[in-house]
Amino acid sequence: SPADLFLDLEGDRQAENGGIDYLFGYAFRDSGSAARYASLWALSAAEEKRAFERLIDLILSRRASDPSMHVYHYAPYETTAMKRLVGRYATRIDELDDLLRAEVFIDLYAVVRTAIRAGVDSYSIKKLEPLYGLTRDIDLRQASRDLRAVEYAIARKSAESLSSRVKDSVEGYNRDDCISALELRDWLERVRAEAEATGTQLQCRDA
Repeated sequence: SPADLFLDLEGDRQAENGGIDYLFGYAFRDSGSAARYASLWALSAAEEKRAFERLIDLILSRRASDPSMHVYHYAPYETTAMKRLVGRYATRIDELDDLLRAEVFIDLYAVVRTAIRAGVDSYSIKKLEPLYGLTRDIDLRQASRDLRAVEYAIARKSAESLSSRVKDSVEGYNRDDCISALELRDWLERVRAEAEATGTQLQCRDA
């Protein structure tokens, strides 16, 4: 669906009070256009609550325009985080429940590990990216250092001290993850179409 979203959250599970999800990123491709990215920063509890509400409202708005839309993510972290946020803030409870029951969220990791046999040493999305030709804009070693810098700032309660360079780096890393999920979904669809074109009978099975 043109309304599909590709979601990735950056979180610090070691932060006090059960952790914090400090960056809500998502990619989309409206009406066949080039992939676009947007993000919501949340460096405090109030900002985390507001970002979560805005994300759910965005999903509902896009689903209202096209009920066939889905939200893709890689591994179960995103849906687990949203359930935690519902429990923490007691907001958007019915809305998230409806989305989960309607199976709007699609875990691409669950798809890959049951549908693809790849010559990689792990099924991390970063290990799969050469299969669909994704080149990251942000160096992973630098991103790892900057992710830790964000976690240190959260622990010290000094998020305002984060430089624009660090935040840009972390946002770039998150953008790469979101675009990677989009490109992975498109690649999986191409692989399926090619298999079906050769007469291969594809079967679905539970993850």
